[in-house]
Amino acid sequence: MWGIWLDSKAMEDGLYQAVVQYKIDNSKALVISPKANYELDIKRIRELPAPPRFVYGEQVSPCNHPDMTGVIIGIRWHFNRNCCFYTISINGKKKSKRYFDDDLISTI
Repeated sequence: MWGIWLDSKAMEDGLYQAVVQYKIDNSKALVISPKANYELDIKRIRELPAPPRFVYGEQVSPCNHPDMTGVIIGIRWHFNRNCCFYTISINGKKKSKRYFDDDLISTI
């Protein structure tokens, strides 16, 4: 399952309002990615209507620069647009631009 982590206690870990993959176990949400070993209150996660198009660690290229290859390092939810946006790293350097589904192509 995929959802938005809405617990402000996750701010120090950089996961507040992050899109997370999780599974439910004994009425608790266990985070699978981006960082495992988190147990959350199920009430603090807003389930997404569909999984994100790209996942953490996936290799992608910006549509306008297909010669550059990056890795998905962050997935967040854009509340006004009602969709995911992504942060990528190219050659180990985080790009400051936000990418949406139509801005990226998978290189796999």
